[in-house]
Amino acid sequence: MKRTGDNCVWLVTSHLENVDLKQRFPTIQSRLDKHGLELGVEPLPVAPAAHYMVGGISVDKNGLAQQCPSCSNPLPFPGLYAIGEVACTGLHGANRLASNSLLEAVVFSNRCAEHVISNLKPKSNEELPIWRADGLSNLVEHSPLRSDRIALQSTMTDDVGLVKRNARLQRAQRRLEFLRQEVDQIWRGSLPTREVIELRNMIHVSRLVTAAAIGRKINVGLHHNLDHD
Repeated sequence: MKRTGDNCVWLVTSHLENVDLKQRFPTIQSRLDKHGLELGVEPLPVAPAAHYMVGGISVDKNGLAQQCPSCSNPLPFPGLYAIGEVACTGLHGANRLASNSLLEAVVFSNRCAEHVISNLKPKSNEELPIWRADGLSNLVEHSPLRSDRIALQSTMTDDVGLVKRNARLQRAQRRLEFLRQEVDQIWRGSLPTREVIELRNMIHVSRLVTAAAIGRKINVGLHHNLDHD
């Protein structure tokens, strides 16, 4: 796909039993039904997808977020917990073992719940600040957000995907900075919506992932840069 520019490769399953495939992969067949495709009959378009983030917010053994995780004695963020795919527990190492994510989520959710219960404090009556809303208007056009989201996804797939190069990562940084500025203008002038907040967060995470990829000078686990072979 990198060499040809094609959007997919083709998976041939016609040599396998149609009924067995449907029984083993009912969810996949259900998805294929929506596109008029059938397992065991015709070639299926396949492309890489971001499946799991082996990284995220650094947490301690109780799921409590940490400040300066690279320090010898990282400090916790009181009251801020991260569980599941958003958290970096260290259990996966540089790669992810199949089904390890479920065990991680179960163990750390239980530890987190126990830690929260044992550290409950009296309810505070302090009022939360009102969200900024003066001078902001409802977002009328959503098409720029859709195009920016597509641009973000294609940038991360093409330039920060499975196999990387320094030049492609640097190009991704430039594109992400442009998207950040564009979405920031919408953010500052409109009332917040789920679409705006989600895209803004996606851009922020993408910039962090790209910066981390540029900063890593050795190939390990899921990270591979051809310029560092």
